Amino acid sequence: MIRSHAGRDTLRRGLCWFIHLCWWSLVWGTGDARAAVVCCAVHQDLTWLARYPVVSEATTFPTRSGPVRARLYRPEGLSNAPALVLVHGIHKDGMDEARLKAFAQSLAATGLLVLTPHVPSLADYRIEKSAVELIGWSAEALHRQTRRRVGVMGLSFAGGLCLVTAADPRFAPSIGYVLAVGAHDDLERVANFLLTNEIPTPGGELLRLPADPYGVLLFAYEYAAALFAPAEVEPGRVALRYWLWGETDKAREQAERMSSEGKATLQALWNGNNTAVLPVLRRQLAQRRAALRSVSPHDVLARVRCPVFLVHGAHDAVVPCSETQWLARGLQGRCRVLISPAVGHVEVAATATPAEKLEVAQFLREFLELAHRLR
Repeated sequence: MIRSHAGRDTLRRGLCWFIHLCWWSLVWGTGDARAAVVCCAVHQDLTWLARYPVVSEATTFPTRSGPVRARLYRPEGLSNAPALVLVHGIHKDGMDEARLKAFAQSLAATGLLVLTPHVPSLADYRIEKSAVELIGWSAEALHRQTRRRVGVMGLSFAGGLCLVTAADPRFAPSIGYVLAVGAHDDLERVANFLLTNEIPTPGGELLRLPADPYGVLLFAYEYAAALFAPAEVEPGRVALRYWLWGETDKAREQAERMSSEGKATLQALWNGNNTAVLPVLRRQLAQRRAALRSVSPHDVLARVRCPVFLVHGAHDAVVPCSETQWLARGLQGRCRVLISPAVGHVEVAATATPAEKLEVAQFLREFLELAHRLR
């Protein structure tokens, strides 16, 4: 068990400033500016939010598929605390990612009991139905422990998975609200955007913007069997995995052990020369349409009955903000929506104006107030 007062002390030093709720780019897990943490400070007195020192502990809980690793962040001196399942995005460190841990501790300092389960598929850069099951089991476990409904919060693709979980009749009774940041409505639609730089909006327009180049690498990693010779599928995945992790030297070393054809495919991907691989990846997406739909909230939103908070960056180049517009339409008003230029993918932009930061702060305050009222 780790006892820490860092969250409380840091926030109190920011007297009369907005709580340092860290929004981070976890989706790709690289070490560059894409994954930089940007905290927002808004000039208003919300110091009541950080009232508790926090104790964190590694834990496990049983599921139908075996034990699941997790970390529990507990506000000291508070019995019957409202609870939240915080789901990490696509990142190799999963629940142990340093910024996730800091964010969970900051939330716990406001008086929330926070559980961060480790989702193996997301830690391996895969978006699979197994993640929905794990999120649901996490909500069930926390519900049994607290005897009250819990919130679920997911970032990027984990946000869409949280909505799928809330629509599942097995798990819905345990879930009191969903907060989805930069979430997808239709994974196939987002995947095609990442390959083509265009995506349809609910209004019928075609939105065109340069997609984050990591999208192609993500799906090349997933569908490596279609890009490499059978003997080089796993070595190719290893090289791509290192690249996604930001360990480019190791990726290049791995590529040197491959055939000239395998090495050329990797070099083309890393250089952004995707002409040869894009048709292959699009065929793979079409062949896996049913699997992609199973991890997309689009078809099940009518079954989501709890309050939903949707946050999206107006210029998000990973999951475009049109996806939150699709989600809001499917939820038919049963949600609170913020689409703001102050938000990047899942982080507050450094260029945000004070008014934009204030809008984000007010939205987060509404979410926290609901979380503390939930029974």
